[in-house]
Amino acid sequence: MYRLVLMGIYSFLCAFAKDTVVVNETFNDPDGALPAFFWSEGNAASVKNGRLFIDADTTGSRAATIWLDRELAGDLSVEFDVYLLSSSDDANNVNIFFMYGDPSGRPLRQTAASRQDGLYRRYHTLSGYIFTNVTNEDPGRVRYRFRRNPGFKRVSESFGPRAGRGGKLHIKLVKKGDQFEYWENNRKTLEASDTGPCEKGLFGFRTWHTSMEIDNLLIKRIG
Repeated sequence: MYRLVLMGIYSFLCAFAKDTVVVNETFNDPDGALPAFFWSEGNAASVKNGRLFIDADTTGSRAATIWLDRELAGDLSVEFDVYLLSSSDDANNVNIFFMYGDPSGRPLRQTAASRQDGLYRRYHTLSGYIFTNVTNEDPGRVRYRFRRNPGFKRVSESFGPRAGRGGKLHIKLVKKGDQFEYWENNRKTLEASDTGPCEKGLFGFRTWHTSMEIDNLLIKRIG
């Protein structure tokens, strides 16, 4: 009887553990440096007015990567809000690095100095997924692209209308097994499968020729 009770409690706890919050970051810190578990490469990022602020539009290398220094694995959902502030050449670039790592096994934070300029090609020899969201001077549409590294291999691509796409975007990425979904403003823009070797790693925000704010990062383990 006692054993049955324990099994019942275990099943109850597992049922509620399916959607477990892994990261819930609202950037409600004083203006200034990033929280200790983030770091930036390329253009510096900071906390400003309760959001993550990245100015990669007109200064410096005009490219930035902001890493969350926490290894992720398993089935996950990632969502956050983006506020597009400016993009002088109409890139409006919102990228995600996902399940990223160094094939050698070295932690990415240890090798950050080798990517100090934030150039895109620095990340193509690492392992992980890239989800691209960019207008890139196209007056009528947004391009969504899913790639796998190393090798910058394209997994999937789609296009969507720019009409109705304002300055605020809500982005959501879902990984379940080898199935991936990418959503923008509650509209699924990409759906693909990939059986590549990227099963664990870091998450990062990435942008190019764009100034933006990011808020309400929520990462959950899903059942």
